[in-house]
Amino acid sequence: MSYLLAQGPQLENRWRRELPASDTVLLGRSATHWQVTWDASISRQHVELQLTTNGLSVKKLEQAGNPVFHNGEQQNALLLQPGEHFVIGKTTFTYSESEVIATLDHSTPAIEQTFLLDDLQHVQFDKTPQRIDLLSQLPDLISNAGDDHELFSKLVTWLMLGIPRAAGIAFVSWKADQQIPQGVEVLYWDSRGIKSEKFTPSQQLIQQTIEADVSTLHFWNQDSESEYTELQGIDWAFCIPIGGSSCSGWGLYIAGRSESNTALPEDSEQQLNIKIDMKYAQLAASTLGKLRTLKFLQRTETHFRQFFPDVVVDALQSTTPEELLSPRECEVSVLFCDLRGFARTSEQSKHDLMRLLQTTSQSLSVMTRQILDHHGVIGDFHGDAAMGFWGWPVATDDGSEALRACQTALAITAEFTKQAEPTRATIGIASGLAVAGKIGSDDQVKVSVLGPIVNLAARLESMNRQFNTMILVDEATAQVVERAKFPLDTVKLATVRPLGMETDTGIYMLLTQAELQNNIESYERYSVALQAIEKGDMLTGTASLKTLLADYPTQAGFAQFILEHISQQASHVIHLHDK
Repeated sequence: MSYLLAQGPQLENRWRRELPASDTVLLGRSATHWQVTWDASISRQHVELQLTTNGLSVKKLEQAGNPVFHNGEQQNALLLQPGEHFVIGKTTFTYSESEVIATLDHSTPAIEQTFLLDDLQHVQFDKTPQRIDLLSQLPDLISNAGDDHELFSKLVTWLMLGIPRAAGIAFVSWKADQQIPQGVEVLYWDSRGIKSEKFTPSQQLIQQTIEADVSTLHFWNQDSESEYTELQGIDWAFCIPIGGSSCSGWGLYIAGRSESNTALPEDSEQQLNIKIDMKYAQLAASTLGKLRTLKFLQRTETHFRQFFPDVVVDALQSTTPEELLSPRECEVSVLFCDLRGFARTSEQSKHDLMRLLQTTSQSLSVMTRQILDHHGVIGDFHGDAAMGFWGWPVATDDGSEALRACQTALAITAEFTKQAEPTRATIGIASGLAVAGKIGSDDQVKVSVLGPIVNLAARLESMNRQFNTMILVDEATAQVVERAKFPLDTVKLATVRPLGMETDTGIYMLLTQAELQNNIESYERYSVALQAIEKGDMLTGTASLKTLLADYPTQAGFAQFILEHISQQASHVIHLHDK
């Protein structure tokens, strides 16, 4: 791996970043990519970096004010080899190709000590004013980190300032099944004063720390002949486990060299100093673990809010997701919404599929936003269709699930109607018993709902095309609407037996009371005709429907479908042969 190390006039003015293999990087005081905020001599965008097969290409940008120096000479363009550097203002930039890999060293430590968190609490800080000043900087330091790499970089710099004895620092990860040498991955590292930059964290120490979940300190006698310690110029190292579910298997590894050249007794002052450093490092490890856990929870909450209403996300804060999202039988109301004419639109847009995707995404956004705004759960997507449901994971006993589903349906159609290019959507709603929760295979799970009621809602949605309607609901949903003193109403259209089902069900058109009043005469005449048909008086019922169609060909268009099927089946129950 190739890196660029920036070092300013102060120790804290430092970062080390991995150079991308192909992308060009802009470097400057407020550059788009890599920022050097501490040096006023560096322009907002100063140089362009490009890693090549021959080295690191560095080009000074035209707008850059101050010169770029290499080997004491001003250069507008240069090609660096590993180990070489260039200077802008008071900052040195070094190009290196060092890679840190943990080693399974065989040198036995002279002293090994392990510490629980409480053990280090009793250790008193030295250089208290300096430590307090550094600790006060920690919240701002971590809150401004954009990603893990920047967070690691800031924490390592902070640790270098607070632990002058540290020669090398690394954030590491150890897992027994990890597909890398010795199972140790070095997530980020930096070093100072280590011979030939041979910083190789001890795999033995890391594994021991992570497996036992205790901070572990190793001392090696300086007079021992250890190739491992001699090559690095160190005689001590410790590793601290980083807690938190988002940092599983992570550790903070720090190594350095003691001031004394003598062997260390069990209770030496050197050991006390290292313990003080461990306490300081423990704060960084704890902060990192808690911060990443917090960010993980925030991302999880954001993810959940894409599928669940606020009331469900709020409930997740007081119980475990496993408990709240576990599958169970419950009374639900299911809504299916589909775009009318999507197949034809897809065919017409076959040469502009990105525009088709954009249009479809906008329509799906309307559906999902209204489902969530009315406290529903996003169940699934099927191309241009969306499914939402109510009654899980938070249930009510007053039937409000069905009312919210109906309100959602009317809100969706209203929003589509107001668009500059009106979109036609058809919706089906059914209410009843189903299984809802985390559903899926061993490889992939999702939150959804299963049961006959789900199939019925899908059938109702497709029936809109046959009845020339927009929103159809089943009998259970219609009964809830009828009982509620709400500005909603239904008109029964027929009794049907959907394809693949063994039970007859009444289907109802959902509309607002205002829509009902605007067409009250046609709906009342249709209801009278339907009652006659369901009582077996086919002659009177069909005659009434024919008269209704002649008087209201637009408003009562669904009557045509009823007439055709009654004449074919000689029954008031319509047996559907299509989905």
